[in-house]
Amino acid sequence: MTAPTSLTSQTPAAAAHPAPDVARPLRILLIEDSPSDARLTQERLRGSGITCDVAAALAEVTGRRLDAVDCALIDLGLPDASGLQALEKVRELAPQLPTVVLTGLDDEVTGLIALRAGAQDYLVKQRADGYDIARAVRFAVARKHLQLTADSQALHELDLTDDVIQQLYAIGLAMSTSRRRTAKNDPAMADRIAGHMHALQDVVQNIRDNTASTGGRPVGQ
Repeated sequence: MTAPTSLTSQTPAAAAHPAPDVARPLRILLIEDSPSDARLTQERLRGSGITCDVAAALAEVTGRRLDAVDCALIDLGLPDASGLQALEKVRELAPQLPTVVLTGLDDEVTGLIALRAGAQDYLVKQRADGYDIARAVRFAVARKHLQLTADSQALHELDLTDDVIQQLYAIGLAMSTSRRRTAKNDPAMADRIAGHMHALQDVVQNIRDNTASTGGRPVGQ
């Protein structure tokens, strides 16, 4: 490959994004079988705050190498991988690692398929400079971070919802015990407790219904 270019740089939405923070140093795993293209990419990233570890084949990609980088930049034209096999392997080894895919010239279809397969962005070969590559990498890292944060928050909210339901259930058990103890000597009080228990059951059911309808998120979010 020669220099890739980010399709996001060609759209109005991408132009509206702020420039990536070049102050934060990043390290990427460049999966590229051409030594000259790998050197060219490294040269074009000089001064961007992004350094490259290079793997010349999919066989050289390991979980340890992926754990040591912030993003994987994946050329789909590898000698030991075809199609999206390299992307799939990286996601298998490091599912939380941001990935940017390299496609052939003007091969937008493959790029879109890569996005559906889990890549954060894709680059079209032949037309990119170092800024395009750096921007794609930094935006990929930022998007993945936001995604992981959102997923973590959703899990936290589900935990909170379950905790609330458990507490309400405990309150319901206590109310049931009180109702049984007062049923003989104070039937009116027992009836009031029974009414509160029904109201409590409605609250629990509403929480469950709202959680199911919003995918675990509070209503309105």
